[in-house]
Amino acid sequence: MLLLLGSSADVFAQDVRIISEVNPASIRIGEQSALKIRVVYPHEGNARLILPKDTLTHGVEIVESHMVDSMTVNDKLRELVYEVTITSFDSATYLLNNISALVGDSLYTDEDPPHLVVNTIPVDTEHPEEFYDIKPQWKPPFVWKDYIIYLYIAIGVILIALLIYFIIKWLKKRKVDEERAEEVPLDDPYSEAMHSLEALRERRVWEQGQTKMYYTELTDIIRRYLWRVYDISTLDRTTAEILQEYKEHVGRERMYRELSELLQTSDLAKFAKYEPLAEVNNRMQTVAVAFVEEHKPEPEETTEEEGGKTGA
Repeated sequence: MLLLLGSSADVFAQDVRIISEVNPASIRIGEQSALKIRVVYPHEGNARLILPKDTLTHGVEIVESHMVDSMTVNDKLRELVYEVTITSFDSATYLLNNISALVGDSLYTDEDPPHLVVNTIPVDTEHPEEFYDIKPQWKPPFVWKDYIIYLYIAIGVILIALLIYFIIKWLKKRKVDEERAEEVPLDDPYSEAMHSLEALRERRVWEQGQTKMYYTELTDIIRRYLWRVYDISTLDRTTAEILQEYKEHVGRERMYRELSELLQTSDLAKFAKYEPLAEVNNRMQTVAVAFVEEHKPEPEETTEEEGGKTGA
């Protein structure tokens, strides 16, 4: 009976094989190699690979280890396939002999372990101060999402620059308008307004298709006239604000309606691409002249003292 059990154990042991191979078998210091280990064992047994924790053998380090396959060889045998990544930082020829497997309660060792040759990096003795990487630098693939933040920053900078540009342009225009408004006129308000209206009428720019220019100049004359006669700030005001100021400071109902019609027609022509008829353009010229006439400043009365000096 004991002889039969011993014979069965020998047969079982003969069926257990550990086959290992290393590829590449020759590396340079710091490079990695793949150690493939196959454990063949009977169906009725259980098996698992037994390796040292970090160092396979003195000078050879284990980077990672995992089982990659498990298969049936035939009716009697199964096979486990492991892949172990190894590396070394010392040049030498190493015998990878610490490869074992636990099958059932018995430990089996690879009887024909492979060799790993680790070579040094060649050194240029003529230029010992120059060093080169073991492997060329690895360039990661281009991923556009990694750079989208820079696109947003660029767009933001451009928008801010445009905003600053338009603010500066607006401030300069406003300054020029204020300087023009503050210029000391050569004529009195009435004479200046009538002269400007007559010059605009003679040019008849609206007949040349320049309706917007016509109404811009026409309302500028009236705005300036109101500013000079009644000190109403009109250069930076909207139509509604000018009409409100006029109603509060002047309050002539008939001329309020005329002024409202003139300014609103002008707004339509300038901002809404409205093309008034010829008779409307002529009427607005007439309204502007009548408005200036209606608000003609009273001549200053000469004081008695000034009259006496003149007589003297």
